[in-house]
Parts: sequence; C-alpha cells; structure tokens
Amino acid sequence: MNAEDKNPYIKDIKTIVVPPVLENEQEVHAEEPFEEAYVIKSDSDAKKKGFFFSMPFNTTILFVVMVLLYEIIFHGYYFGFKNINIVYIILFSISTGGFISLLTNIFPVLVNKIVAIFMSVFIGVLFIAQMIYHEVFNNFLSVAGTIKYGNQAADNYKTVLANIVENIWLFIIMLIPVLFISIFSRKLVDYKPRKWWLNLCLTIAVIIIYISNILLMKVDENTLYSAYQIYKQYASVDMAVEKLGVCEAFVVDMKAAVSGGSNSDRGDLGFQVVSTEENVTEDTDNQSEDSNIDIDSRGEDVTTTEEYIEVIDTSPNVLDIDFDEIDSEAQSESISSLNAYFKSLKPTNKNEYTGMFEDYNVIFITAEGFSGYALESGLFPTLSKLSKEGFVFENYYQPLWYGSTLGGEYANLMGSPTKNGAYLSMYRAAKNENGMIFSLANQLNKKGYTSIGYHNNEYTYYDRDITHPALGYEWRANGSGLAAQHDETGEIPWPQSDLIMINDTVSEWIDKEPFNIYYLTVSGHVLYSYNANYISRKNWDVVENLNYTETTKAYLAAQYELEVALEELLTQLDKKNLLDKTLIVLAGDHVPYDNMEILDELAGYELEDQFEAYRSNLIIWSASMEEPVHVDKVCSSIDILPTVSNLMGLSYDSRLIIGQDILSDSPGLVIFANRSFITDDFYYYAYTEQVEAISDAVITDEQVENMIINVANRYMAADSITELNYYRYIEKYLP
Repeated sequence: MNAEDKNPYIKDIKTIVVPPVLENEQEVHAEEPFEEAYVIKSDSDAKKKGFFFSMPFNTTILFVVMVLLYEIIFHGYYFGFKNINIVYIILFSISTGGFISLLTNIFPVLVNKIVAIFMSVFIGVLFIAQMIYHEVFNNFLSVAGTIKYGNQAADNYKTVLANIVENIWLFIIMLIPVLFISIFSRKLVDYKPRKWWLNLCLTIAVIIIYISNILLMKVDENTLYSAYQIYKQYASVDMAVEKLGVCEAFVVDMKAAVSGGSNSDRGDLGFQVVSTEENVTEDTDNQSEDSNIDIDSRGEDVTTTEEYIEVIDTSPNVLDIDFDEIDSEAQSESISSLNAYFKSLKPTNKNEYTGMFEDYNVIFITAEGFSGYALESGLFPTLSKLSKEGFVFENYYQPLWYGSTLGGEYANLMGSPTKNGAYLSMYRAAKNENGMIFSLANQLNKKGYTSIGYHNNEYTYYDRDITHPALGYEWRANGSGLAAQHDETGEIPWPQSDLIMINDTVSEWIDKEPFNIYYLTVSGHVLYSYNANYISRKNWDVVENLNYTETTKAYLAAQYELEVALEELLTQLDKKNLLDKTLIVLAGDHVPYDNMEILDELAGYELEDQFEAYRSNLIIWSASMEEPVHVDKVCSSIDILPTVSNLMGLSYDSRLIIGQDILSDSPGLVIFANRSFITDDFYYYAYTEQVEAISDAVITDEQVENMIINVANRYMAADSITELNYYRYIEKYLP
C-alpha cells in the first residue's frame, strides 16, 4: 500500500529516508513515500479522527456553526425571533463563518491554527463585549466609536466586573465556543492548506451568499429603518445590531468610522418629505418684524394716551442665510440636500420670554448621573427649590445618548443628539472648523463674556482638552488649572468632591462679570456602594437611616454632594449680590444607567424602562423670577441650548439646531437613540412600532408616519452637520 492509497488528500509525494518502524504489526519501509508537511501515522489513526476530519470544508462548517450559535443566542436574548431580521442575520452568519474559514486554510498548518484561535477569540470577545456594554450602558457598543478611549473605559473595570458576576451564566455560555475552538477543534478539523480550487469555490460561495442577502434586504429598501436602509446608510449601532447582527454591525460601524470623517460629498442625503403643516413651511429666510403680533388687528383697544402697550416680537428665530450662495460655494450635492432640508423647516418664533435674561451671568451645570427621581427622597432642598421656583418643565426627559457623559454633554451644550456609533460626536464636531458655533460659550464670548469650564476629573479625559476649548471655554480640570483632590491618606479619591470643586474655583470668576461658567460634576458617578464610592462613604450619615436598599442609599449619598455644592454656589453668589443677575441652568448627563432599579425604588413603583425611567428635571432659574413658569410641553436635553439662547436674547437660527426652544409655540417632541419618540399626544415605541395615546386626541396613521419621518430627518441632519462640517458655511452669517 502506498501513501496515496492511505491518504487520498496527499498532494506532493516525495521519497524520504526514515528509520523503519512498526505500526499495527506491519513494517513500514524506509523507502515508502510520505507527505513532507503532513503525516498521518496510520489508517487506524485517521479513522479515529473520523469522517468530519477528512471533509474538505470542515473548518467552514465549524466556523459557520460557531458564528450562527453566537448570533442566534444573542439575538434571541435581546430581540426574540419575531421578524425577518433573523433571516438576514443567519445569512450574514454563514458568509462570516465562511470568510473566517478561508483564513484558516491558506497558510501553513501552524499559522492556520493560530489564525483560527485568534478569529474565534475575536468573535467571542466581540459578542461578550456587546453584552457587557449593554448591561452597563443600556445600548450597544460601537467598537469604532469607543476604541480610542479603551484605556479610559478601563477605568470603569469595577462596574464591568460587577455586571459579569451578575450575569455570569450568560457569559459562560458565550465563552463555550471560544474554549471549544481553542482546545478541541484541532482534533476535529483539518487545518492543512486546501487546494486552490477548493478555496476559490468557497470564496465564490461566500460572495454569492453575501450578495444574495443584500438583494433580499433590498426588497424592503423603501421602508424607513429597514435592514437595507441601515446597511446602506448606517445610522445607529443599536439598529444595526438588531437588524444585521453583531458581526455585520461591526463591519458597517467600521466603514462608517472611516467614511464619516472625510467631509466628502455623499450625494443626496435622502431626506424624506413631511407633508404636515407643522413641519413644512414657506421659505422664511427674509421674514422679519412684519411677523410681529398686530395688536390693532386683534380688535384690542389701542389708546393714544401715554399708556404703554408692550408688543411682543414673535418673528422667527433665524439668521439671514443665503442658502443659494452656500450651494454655489460648496459645489456639493450633500450640502445642497442639507440646505434644502433646512429651508423647508418652520423655525421657532421669538416669544414673551425672548431676552428675559439678556446680559445676565450664566452658570451651567451638567450633573453626573442626576435624575429628578432623586428629589422624591426629600434630601435635596436646594435642588427642589430651584426646580419648583424657576421654569418648571413638567415633562422633561433625559435620554441616554451614545458616549455616556460625553454624549449627554453634547446634547446639553450643542442642542443635538449624538451619532449612535462610529464616532463620538463631541470630538468630531470639535475637530471641524467652526463645528460648535452655536454653543452658548461661543455665542456669549462675542458679547464679551468670560467663559470658563471646570471638571473635577482628568483634564484630557475623553479629549475634553480639545472639545471644551472648541465649545468656547477656558478649560480647567485635574492636571491643568485645577488641582486634583486628595483624601486623608493622601490618595486621589474616586469620585472627587463637587463641593471642593466649587470652593476651589469661585474666586477665579466671581468678579469677572459678565461671566459664563460651566461645571461638569463627577461626585454622582458609579459605582453606587459604600465601599466603592468615596463620596457615598463621605455622606453616608445623611442616608444611613433611610428606608432604601444600600445601592439606592449610596446613589443618594453621592448625589447629595451636588446638593451641598449648589447650596455653596448660591451662597457665594448671594454674598456678591449676584443672585438677581445670574441664570442657573442644571441638567443631568444621563440617568444612573447601570442601576436602573434605583429609579424604581425612588419612584415607589416599577418604571417603564422605555420612557418613564428617563423622565427627569431641568432647572432654569434666577432669583429675579417673581413666580414660577409651568411648561407642560414634552421636551428633552437637546432643547436646552435653543431655549437658553432665546432667553439670553442671542441671535441664532432655530432651523440649524436639532432641538427647539421649549418656550416657543412649536409642538413638543422628545427623541431617543433607538428612534422611539414622544409627542404631546402619543408615545411611539420603535422596536415594536406600537403607538400609545397620551391625550384624548385622535391619532391618525398619517400623523404617526409623518412624525416617524420627522424624527428620521432630524437624525440625518444631526449626523450630516457633523460629518459634512456644515457649520463652516454658516459662520459668516452670524452677527
């Protein structure tokens, strides 16, 4: 029997001299031919490896099954199997597994084994990372958007470990395929290089399956947020994971990260037409004072005495922008598309509150992990006072934006939702020329304000040394302009004290009117436990006897530092007689996303996670207000900037900021990262496409469809402003 009879897959035969040995009581002569690179000791040994080992595409089967297993477990756990997306995900899994197997049969055997282990570990880590990220942040991971900040994300390793322990059984299940490939697959599959024509056949098959899947998705191409639309024009990592699967979401996420930063022409952006009157209007470029309320025409008496009748300016909040000139300058179909969209929008109008706080000092606080439900505990008299005696926003929501605190800051300070994946919008906007022209600091600096920002954490964390100067602030944080705090042992505590930050900084700006001061707090940061949170331990005596769980007590104790810091800030302003001349704005960056059960406990019942858990408090207050102003309209964090800009009497274009002035006569709207939304009349749940009425108004299908399109257009505009560096064309139109 020759070697080719014993192993039909031997390709290159040559004679080598080896000492004679005995196997199965038969002599193997030295002159018998063997394959040089791959030797099977005997027929019985080959049989032990089994039929699967001898199959030419055994690695393909192995990796297809592995990817399928991951995707099916993951999708079933988070989304169920009720729609066609699972078909797309299965086909993407087959093509992904086939592609991986190609990489494991083109190199020498040892290299192929290393590639197989690496790819299996990579896929396993990708799925496990998605699960951990979702358990912590309640949305999915954009690898491209997060990879730059991996070392900073590692600072939250305690939070990550806590979530792994809490969901240990799920992570063990997700580790099984990785362990199987790494330990046992060499006994089941052949990592020998395939014949070239077999790899060619496999390559063709992978391409055919992939393209066929795209064509299948294309059947539904005209449906908003269909799998094909997400694949073609990546809009959200959460929707990509749901509709394309984890592996393909990673692919489109990386593609968007590369292409999204080029500011290049992407053709027609695909804004959809909304036919309702409230969203489309005539060109308002040149509207002016003629739009003011005409007292006489309303039938009111107009006297000729010295009695003064105040006429409220209700002209649109717009700039005199020549969009046609921008088209000519840009020579870009994408810019033209964006111009056409902005021209179609109905701007918000000035109102009785326009300029109410003109020339006031401003202090803006983004409060780490703050939720209005904390006020239910009764521990926060100062926060409660300001939330009840200023503008009282009865239906304010703090959505969870991609990028955690940085995403929350972007919404608060730039009036725009963040890109849900691929990159962090704050950094991308900061790198653009004039990318933050409408920020409050950049607007007020033109009026001679002193604008300084403070943060009691590292100066460069999340590139804030780049982003916050671009927002218009002189930036002070640990390592540059603000000394790090130390505890009684000399160590830097975590988190640091908001109260100490206030005490260390007030003297720098309080005598520099008009001032515009920004505080990004950190005392309310996770983890919420006595042992893991320095501020929780510091304020434990305040919460120790409350009837809450330890986690909720720790959360309240951490937030209490914000309470005493705010009290101290008001005291310092009062000493300088500045309370009547200063506007205080305070909003959270996000809810305590890692411990949402805290909010249930504070509310006294189990909150509905989609919307109710994100209800919060927005504080806009000045001691000069004689009585509170109650606002029932639904609103959110992206509405803060245009609202404050109007209150300060600043010149801005309401069409070019995605949020809207809450105090205007525009209808209320709250949008969430997964494209769910709230209007004044109904809730819309994007995952289930469910509509739930809020008021007694009759809600038509057309009304719902138009609002879905409206929200999609807003997200398209928000991403395009950043990706196309659109504001560089607008700067010259600012006063």
